[in-house]
Amino acid sequence: MEYVTAPSYRDYETVGSPYFKNGKMYTKARTKCDRCVNGVYICRIENGQPVPHPVANGVCFQCGGSGYISKEVRLYTVEEAEKMEKRNEAARIKREQEREAKMKAEFADNKRKWLEKNGFTQDGVTYIVTGDSYSIKDELKAAGFIFDPVLRWHKADPAGYEDRVKKVELDQVIEMSAWGEGHYISGAKDYVDNLLTEDSEDKNSEWIGEKGSRYTFENVTFVSRRGFNGRFGYSNIYTFRTEEGNLLTWFSAVDVDREVGDVFTLAGTVKDHSEYKGIKSTVLSRCKVK
Repeated sequence: MEYVTAPSYRDYETVGSPYFKNGKMYTKARTKCDRCVNGVYICRIENGQPVPHPVANGVCFQCGGSGYISKEVRLYTVEEAEKMEKRNEAARIKREQEREAKMKAEFADNKRKWLEKNGFTQDGVTYIVTGDSYSIKDELKAAGFIFDPVLRWHKADPAGYEDRVKKVELDQVIEMSAWGEGHYISGAKDYVDNLLTEDSEDKNSEWIGEKGSRYTFENVTFVSRRGFNGRFGYSNIYTFRTEEGNLLTWFSAVDVDREVGDVFTLAGTVKDHSEYKGIKSTVLSRCKVK
């Protein structure tokens, strides 16, 4: 009758004759020790020559200095080996299925947490605030909106703000990693910028005049007032809109004694032509409100 060893011992060298033990067939098998060289444990190389480890004169403790690892190995009939292979394959498939199920569960849980933390519904939808959100940023924060450099102020449930938000779906801006964490795709910011400006009344704004030239603009509408702390103190950022629908921006520490929505005459010198979120604006300096 033909006997074989288990697959993990197929590369071993059999030593001596097979024998019975407790009603089963066994044999002695050996393989080269993977820790030493012919039974000597080498600690370093000096002048191109191996130096045995000083402990026990370099005798390898794993193989006892023989250079081989010997084991008593069970022998199986071909029929037994085939059954064992089938059991092992079934066990391997089961482990793989359990591992895959665990990874899917972890992915789903991580994705659920990421969506909730980053202002998306579990269906992968968020709503971004359109228009001038800076002037109401404290209000938006109090209402549970989240600010992000790409999505700006956004939230999964825009209740109370339905008339000034736009819907964004996850796969339009985000790709999920194998661990269930989201990362912005290439072009996500441009997509959001275009979405925010496509219905904006300022989308057709054009630059005005030549840099360094001074102009007077009649019937200018005061659009917004915001500011920031810089190295030279607090500075206001004023935005105005001309009768033709072109935006004007003025950075100044001067306090403009007007209310948003007021219409007046504005004189200023063109300092620069800027563009933000796809909307053009003419930057002014040395302005006077008339």
